[in-house]
Amino acid sequence: MWHNNREIPNQAIDRGLQFGDGHFTTLTIENGVPRWWSAHWQRLQEASRRLAMLLPEQAELLGCIKRLIEQHPQQNLVVKIIVTRGEGSRGYGAEVQSQANWYLKASPLPTRTTVPLNVAVAAIPLSRSPLLAGLKSLNRLEQVMLSQEKQQRQLDELIVLDTAGNVIEAISSNLLWRKGRQWFTPSLEYAGIAGVVRRQLLEQQPVDLQIVDAVSVNEFLQAEQVVLTNSVLGLRPVAQIGEHRLCDPHLPKALKSWWHESDVS
Repeated sequence: MWHNNREIPNQAIDRGLQFGDGHFTTLTIENGVPRWWSAHWQRLQEASRRLAMLLPEQAELLGCIKRLIEQHPQQNLVVKIIVTRGEGSRGYGAEVQSQANWYLKASPLPTRTTVPLNVAVAAIPLSRSPLLAGLKSLNRLEQVMLSQEKQQRQLDELIVLDTAGNVIEAISSNLLWRKGRQWFTPSLEYAGIAGVVRRQLLEQQPVDLQIVDAVSVNEFLQAEQVVLTNSVLGLRPVAQIGEHRLCDPHLPKALKSWWHESDVS
């Protein structure tokens, strides 16, 4: 076996590296507390169930997170938890699994901003896959390519469609938009990632939010307000989509209050 032009002992390789056979969640630690831990743990459980994959004990993950908090008592952190099916040899077929591999990586929480964003509709679409839709699997090549497109076009974000032309999400955020008094978010039945913030908004309803199917770009451009949601980046308003300027490019007070006052457990 060779690695970076060096021969190394032949060994099994993590299936997460070989096939993207795994999933992850990214949470924040703020003021010494993992924000929305219950929702992130439920996400890990759901992904492992749908992928027929084992999951480490919750207490094991929380113990590691506790040590991180003790090591960085004055610092807010971003914590990425990756779970894979474990090591494997050649071939897609997995051997009987005795345990999952898991990885935990921490980094400083970046400064959040609510400066209105300049976005556009992406040229690269998301594949439709009901089997994997909603999951935050390790197969993120579409997002890698979309990030390259965003950099090339010098934009703050991209609005991403699926291959049927439906509005789905941003590169790393879910979408909300308002028309009149009603707020909307796209269905993720065929593509996209079901984010933790989106889930909390749907459950807690700080604004009147409903899920809609098959949203075209023309329908989306009728929005009066658009907000991107992400556990790390928070809530971010949109000012402009391509040449279309939104009439209300601000973060609604109801959402701003909810973000700062919502239960973090």
